Order: sequence, then structure tokens, then C-alpha cells
Amino acid sequence: MSTSATAGPSAAPIGGRRYGGADPIERQSRRRRALISAGLDVFGSEGYAKASVKSVCDQAGLTQRYFYESFTDRADLLVAVYDDCVDFARTATLAAASPFLDAEADDTEADDTEADDTEDRREPKEVAPARISGSGIAGELISDAARATLRAFMSALTDDERRARVMLVEVVGVSPEIERVRMSAIHGWAELILMLARGSRPPTARQRLASVGLVGAVTQLMVDWYVAGQSDSDIPREPLEDVLDVCVELFVAAHDRLLN
Repeated sequence: MSTSATAGPSAAPIGGRRYGGADPIERQSRRRRALISAGLDVFGSEGYAKASVKSVCDQAGLTQRYFYESFTDRADLLVAVYDDCVDFARTATLAAASPFLDAEADDTEADDTEADDTEDRREPKEVAPARISGSGIAGELISDAARATLRAFMSALTDDERRARVMLVEVVGVSPEIERVRMSAIHGWAELILMLARGSRPPTARQRLASVGLVGAVTQLMVDWYVAGQSDSDIPREPLEDVLDVCVELFVAAHDRLLN
């Protein structure tokens, strides 16, 4: 899910021969990827305010002229790094949700083929978000599904705390433009919650508000966990498993009272 509000400078048509097995467009793509990786390292360790185009380029092993073929400025790169972190966390979350969606799909297919006494030759099916239909994840699975998906989301941040810093701290309050990017991502997570909880059933206004509130609650708990772990913090860091337990309880309660 890309939330970028700025696409960076448009590259002029690139001509030239292949070099190192890659054509010019492929090489530019690799340089852009290297800059995003370097941005994660610099923003996630030094912070956005202390970072410079030069420090990012030094980390990427590129000259500054290559920076401007892909990005207009530091803020443009920050959006790209943030988008990359969000996509990484969303992919992990959907992968954790997949078995619960597979279970729903298998139940439906079993009903359709109940009269068939021949050997089941169905191929395993990959569940994509667009295929989610009906009423979403079954109510009796919500607790387990919430725990699995929230654990995957949290692990996507905590396994590499550079991502946590970018997503939870560095991107906040940089500019009105980046705040719009951040709000778009928040509403993207809220839509994912509604999709998993309700399937194709249209949500009410109250259910949309509840899903945004859940995203806010999880985000703030993760901010608290991250800040508490810093050397200059006087806030005690609670075990991540306790944070997960609280988030699961919030999701289950919201599902039972508001989202179902």
C-alpha cells in the first residue's frame, strides 16, 4: 500500500547500453532502492532532523546527483521510506490473517461439495484481500486472528526498530504534506480491520470510527513501548507480550460491540 503524496522527479528518457547485466532503467531502480534502504538506516538510527542528503548518499554509496534523479528532497525520501515500512508491515499482517481467511473459504467450498463423495482434488488457494467476501473472519476465530495479525504487525516493527522509529516517531509532525500521508496510512489500516472483520458487508459510520480508534490505540501503545526503551526515557518499558494482550482485548471487545 503506497501512501506517497510526492512521486519524486520524473526521470528523463534514459538511453544507453547495459552495464553489469542491467539496462539504465534497471540501474536507476537499483539506485532508488539503495537510497530507500539507506534512508531507513539513517532516519531509523540518527533521526530525520539530523539526517542530510549527503549522509544518506554516503550510506548508499552514491553521489548526490543520483539522489535527485529519484527524490526532490529529504522529505520526499522520508515518504518513500515510510511507505516501504507500511507495505512491509501490511504484508506481514495479511500473511498472518491468511489462515483464518483460508478456513472461511474452505468451509464454504466444503458446503458446496458436500454431496461429492469422490476424493477431494482441490488445489490450495491463495487468499488475497480482494477475495474476502461474506461476513469476514468468523466470530469464534476473532481472538486467535487478532492475536496472530497483531503479533505479525508488532514483529514487523520490533524485529527491526529502525522501522518502528520511522513509522511511530520520525514521520510525525514533519509537515502538513507528510501528515496527510500518515493519515492516509492510518485510514488504510482501518479499512483493513473492517475488511477482515466484516468482509464485504458495508460498515456504518460508527464502525469506521471504531476501526480508526483501534488503529490509534495500537499505534499509541507501540509509541509508548518504543519510547520507553530509549536510554533517555524515564518510562518503564512493559513486556511486548503484555502490549499484545491489551491490544487483543481491545480488538475482541470492539468486534463484539461495534464491528460485528
